Amino acid sequence: MRLYLSKLSWFNRNNIWVTGFILSGGWYLRHEALLSYFSGISTISEFEEKLKSANGQFSVVIKRESEIWAATDRVRNWPLFYSHIDREFIVSDNCYKLTEMQVEKQFDSNAVNCFLASGYVINNLTLLKNIFQVEAGSYVILGNEAASNYYHDIRREQVVFTDLKSGSKKLSDLLSITFKDHLNTLSDKFIAIPLSGGFDSRLVATMVTRYHPENVLCYTYGIRNNAELAPAQEAAKRLGLKWINIVYDSELIKDFLNDNYFADYFTYISDLSSMFFLQEYFAVKYLKENKIIPDNTVFISGFSGDMLAGSNLIPGMKNKMDKHKISSLIFREYFKLINLENKKKCDILKIIEERISDEKSDAWRVIETWLIKERHAKFIVNSAKVFSFLGYDYILPLWDNRLVDYLMNIPFSLRINRKLYEYTLKEFIFKDSDLNFKNEINPSSFKKSYQRIKENLKALLPDKIRNMFLNPLSPIFYDKITEIMLEETDRDKIITPRQPNYYNSYITQWYLLKTASQLEIKMIQ
Repeated sequence: MRLYLSKLSWFNRNNIWVTGFILSGGWYLRHEALLSYFSGISTISEFEEKLKSANGQFSVVIKRESEIWAATDRVRNWPLFYSHIDREFIVSDNCYKLTEMQVEKQFDSNAVNCFLASGYVINNLTLLKNIFQVEAGSYVILGNEAASNYYHDIRREQVVFTDLKSGSKKLSDLLSITFKDHLNTLSDKFIAIPLSGGFDSRLVATMVTRYHPENVLCYTYGIRNNAELAPAQEAAKRLGLKWINIVYDSELIKDFLNDNYFADYFTYISDLSSMFFLQEYFAVKYLKENKIIPDNTVFISGFSGDMLAGSNLIPGMKNKMDKHKISSLIFREYFKLINLENKKKCDILKIIEERISDEKSDAWRVIETWLIKERHAKFIVNSAKVFSFLGYDYILPLWDNRLVDYLMNIPFSLRINRKLYEYTLKEFIFKDSDLNFKNEINPSSFKKSYQRIKENLKALLPDKIRNMFLNPLSPIFYDKITEIMLEETDRDKIITPRQPNYYNSYITQWYLLKTASQLEIKMIQ
């Protein structure tokens, strides 16, 4: 058994390797302290208990006499991969390193279809056959064979019944305690906040003002006069925080495919399992290259407040469903970048069902578990690695265990339309700072319901008719960014997305074609 851990900043002692941090006692355990946290473990049950208690962004590998134990945090901030090559298991933090050791490289057809339809590969698959990933909130045991288990699964937890007012008071207290704990550990750091017009980043900015008011920069990015700009600027002004706008235009993205970073960036982020994002890339690179932020900057993002608040829930999810109905719901909502022929769709449905119980279950609990481990871990949270790629730390306070454990276990009625979360922010967090705006980007409950009806009706229309009503202009300049990518691509090999503004489809396809060329692998038809 071998380890190749070089992509991330690892610390090791006595056959234990750790990266990242755990929040404990109001401080971050890093380096030696994090090694000590995972020392002295002799059984799998002890390992699992340590993982359950670990509150942070981390990965850990323990090499024993005849086994390797490897785990990632609840949302897989620092991915790990493994493969069985020449009769031994090999673990790496770099999927490309494992491909170098493969004699024969082949795409996994099901994984490729998942990637094309969603932007990420699900379960423990990667784009290549015989290379696997450690799933979010899980650990693997590699010995004579590979075995894995989830140490975090919200389906096993009980819903905590509460009412709106008492539930909001508790959430407000939790938010204050959580942010205070994280920000106290960053007292000597410069803070950068990607500030949009929405609630989640405004929450981050408000809490930073309370507990770390000095050495802070808020920034907003996108095309000129985009809808996020005015509310973001106004929020920063009312909080007394420095704010800048980074305009996405042709000059900013000029020749980006050949810049000093990009060739390493897209492989670093994607790692043969996830789509690389470009929306934050240009903004952070701009801040770095223009020396607007110091080297000790820590980025604090509002990921993934909307999902944790319940934005993904629809009324029908409250019902108990069998795994076939649940998997169909998941596929309909999250695998729609391109149209797949029926057999490919059925193959993906089977893979989704592998992680769903045979018994009828509360659909919303199962779907939200899936969203955490798949879409958010591999797609949303994964995009935050743009910060680490460019040399900065980042933290995601809304993924603190205390907040997740509370928000994910309140009743459905308080989560749908983000009811409790938005009430808490408006009444307990934003009111004192005069941050409740008249014309919010975040739609009201009525508008959300109305929008769902519209989306359901539009889904019944043929693609050609539906696409006639779409606005192709992207607020983050993706229309022009992907146009540049397509210019260097054989367009005959590009599958037409279901909607012209599904720009992520062009990014996933560009990456697959580039990967096939770099690794000399035949594309799957």
